[in-house]
Amino acid sequence: MPRCGASRYKVKDDEECSSDENSKKGPPAMVLWYLPIIPRFKRLFANEDDAKDLSWHANGRNSDGMVHHPVDCS
Repeated sequence: MPRCGASRYKVKDDEECSSDENSKKGPPAMVLWYLPIIPRFKRLFANEDDAKDLSWHANGRNSDGMVHHPVDCS
């Protein structure tokens, strides 16, 4: 049940509201599009320079005891 009171489904203007809303659901009001992440990672890491920049926190971090980036904090 929506908390904001809005319908999850699009309501047709020419159709009267019926008491049995579950039998006549319309198309959803909003649609979530899922974009697969694996092809995105493959594209990001395909370029060697970009892959180096994307993995600096795991490979090239300085551990001199000073905080240079929030990732250096405990």
